[in-house]
Amino acid sequence: MASVPGILTEWPWKRLGSLKYVILAPWIIHSTWLFVANDAKERDVSYFLMLGVVLWRIIHNQIWISLSRYRTAKGNGRILDRGLEFEQVDRENNWDDQILFNALLFYTGSRHLPGAQKLPLWRPHGVLLSIVLHAGPVEFLYYWFHRALHHHYLYSRYHSHHHSSIVTQPITSVIHPFAEHMVYSALFFIPILATILTRTISMASFAGYVTYIDFMNNMGHCNFELIPNWLFSLFPPLKYFMYTPS
Repeated sequence: MASVPGILTEWPWKRLGSLKYVILAPWIIHSTWLFVANDAKERDVSYFLMLGVVLWRIIHNQIWISLSRYRTAKGNGRILDRGLEFEQVDRENNWDDQILFNALLFYTGSRHLPGAQKLPLWRPHGVLLSIVLHAGPVEFLYYWFHRALHHHYLYSRYHSHHHSSIVTQPITSVIHPFAEHMVYSALFFIPILATILTRTISMASFAGYVTYIDFMNNMGHCNFELIPNWLFSLFPPLKYFMYTPS
């Protein structure tokens, strides 16, 4: 927790403990019922498949967690040559809260935003738009928001919680108070909302963008280097597409 916890620090479902996944029950029940009750022409397969994206995010993050802890235990190639403290492991045990929060946003958007239903598998314009918007306004706004979080007022109330983890592991990237994640979600939803409004969204642009964000966050907080330095020397522009732990 931050040194001086601010408002909206705790996740709304913290008291549910391990039962917190029950908040997805309405979506699971509703999407399953629509898939079974409607005939093939009326089924919104994308609405059902979004649950698969949520499940994929959990599996994807768990793969990174397992890989990181294996490398940390093995001991070779660590950036910071220290082991994980039990206190950090416990503090970061709620890494899936942000996935649940995003899932609720996916559910709400897919039901109420025009253009977010019956998504095709592929639309090239939506993929290109997502890339451009992320590389432009999203990264720009994210940079300045992150700078603001390191101001004493916000750092002590929110961002210090993230920096309590000295030996970072992939999920350290998403260990933030609820208020921070509200802003992060607003930023990273810009490309998704833009593709919805322009009717260029597809399952590929949606799932691909979410996976890219998770991949970069996880890789950037490993306590080891996954990408060799020579690759950046061989292809210098690569540094504009990804970031690494060091």
